[in-house]
Amino acid sequence: MTNFKITSFAAAILIIAACHSKKKTTITTTTVASAATPAKSTTGIFEPGEEELMAVKTKFPDATLPILTEGHAIYTGVCADCHKAKSIYRIPEEKWQGIIDRMAPKATISASQKDALTKYVFSIKATQPK
Repeated sequence: MTNFKITSFAAAILIIAACHSKKKTTITTTTVASAATPAKSTTGIFEPGEEELMAVKTKFPDATLPILTEGHAIYTGVCADCHKAKSIYRIPEEKWQGIIDRMAPKATISASQKDALTKYVFSIKATQPK
């Protein structure tokens, strides 16, 4: 019983000392966007999530999140290496396929990369704010 009293007394002293310490503790919080809710830009150039995947599946039933993510990487990588990435929102949906068809050979991307890029762009267009 004496051991318990000494341990309790020592714990109480430590708590009191910690509470009266002059050292200030700062707590920092960070917000992290999850895959389900990616950070969206006003240009439509952002990493796709579940919303974009579900929206594009009406047009491309075989679309997957890894395919859309690959398309995003191509758009922000290969495409942006030659010229600034264009706002996906700014260009009308009906023009995108022609642009992708015209630019794919210049970018020397494979057929599967072109497919991923197409699905990415159309997933962004499908969730474009009104």
